[in-house]
Amino acid sequence: MAFNAADFLKKTLDITILCKVVDNFGDIGFVYRLARSLSDLCPNLKLRIVADNLKSFSLLCPQIDPTKNEQTANGWQIFNWNAEKNNLESFRKNPPKIILECFQCGRPEWLETLLFDEKVPETVNIIMIDYLTAEDYAETFHRLKSLTRSARVQKVNFMPGFTEKTGGLVLDKPFVSALRNRTDKTGLFFNILFFGYPRNYLPVIHALQNFNNKNEKKINLLLAKGAGFDSFLAAYESEKSAEKSLFALEELPFLSQIEWDTLLTKTPLLFIRGEDSLSRACLCGVPFVWHAYPQTEEYQLVKVNALLDRMSVHFSPEDFKTVQKCWQLYNTTDTAPQELENALSDFLHNYKKLRGGFKEFSDSLLKNDDLAEHLLEFIESNTLN
Repeated sequence: MAFNAADFLKKTLDITILCKVVDNFGDIGFVYRLARSLSDLCPNLKLRIVADNLKSFSLLCPQIDPTKNEQTANGWQIFNWNAEKNNLESFRKNPPKIILECFQCGRPEWLETLLFDEKVPETVNIIMIDYLTAEDYAETFHRLKSLTRSARVQKVNFMPGFTEKTGGLVLDKPFVSALRNRTDKTGLFFNILFFGYPRNYLPVIHALQNFNNKNEKKINLLLAKGAGFDSFLAAYESEKSAEKSLFALEELPFLSQIEWDTLLTKTPLLFIRGEDSLSRACLCGVPFVWHAYPQTEEYQLVKVNALLDRMSVHFSPEDFKTVQKCWQLYNTTDTAPQELENALSDFLHNYKKLRGGFKEFSDSLLKNDDLAEHLLEFIESNTLN
């Protein structure tokens, strides 16, 4: 079933999105992006968002007041996950029929009580939107049904991903517009956007300075707020205190999601982390280094290698080895500092050669179309008839 925008212009849908924030902004960033995209596609959408960290949400969407248990913002109803009495009272008046349960967040007890109340006769459709992954199971699990303790509560998996056999990535209008309207104009400096998790950043700084010494333009590193901000800045300051000449560093203020997206599309080289920023970097079509969320037993390398496998066909064997070695060492906890510095230096010095492969990968993802459109198609054909 092909997506027909006209079908949804007058259609009224009632959707509830659930989100528990684990990775600072990646989880709620995806939810906010998806909510905006669904609302653009379906103007009469009645959307409720239940989140456990409204402070993080408010930083991305300034219209939200993190102190309120219930509020309206952007035309959506926003609920504090933990406000049990208020939420149960509100949702009893209008029980949810379509629930998007994001990133294995589960359901709050008050909602569980309501869903399995025998006095509520309507069928409830729970669509479990899982974490973005390039692993093969994304295709296997996509649209796979699972059981609940009631035949009235139906559940199905919906997998974001990098292939046409998954739900794809969210292609929201502001991001796509920024992508299409960017120019190749550059200023006096070569901007690099940096967003990572805490780690030893000295080898990274050494590689960046080496690149700064040999590049046509001097680096201006744009350091983003987040969990890795302090550890990077501490390493940078320690090098400066040793009276070493270093590249320029600019501490960015916290940016709204739309401001962040615009900056991503304008920056020629990216160091990014997490999930939502990863999806944007993949779509930007410029060289980037991904810092995957650190996990026990180095499981992040499984995710890194799966994405590398998807990307490999878009690079020459030589260029792919450059990307592969850099990403793997950057995401290994106990990498020898000099080995990481060398791999990063190789990546940075060859970034012009690598641009073609990253652009080709981006083009392949854009051909998979919009996750929000695929989701509405699924809802239309599986829950509304």
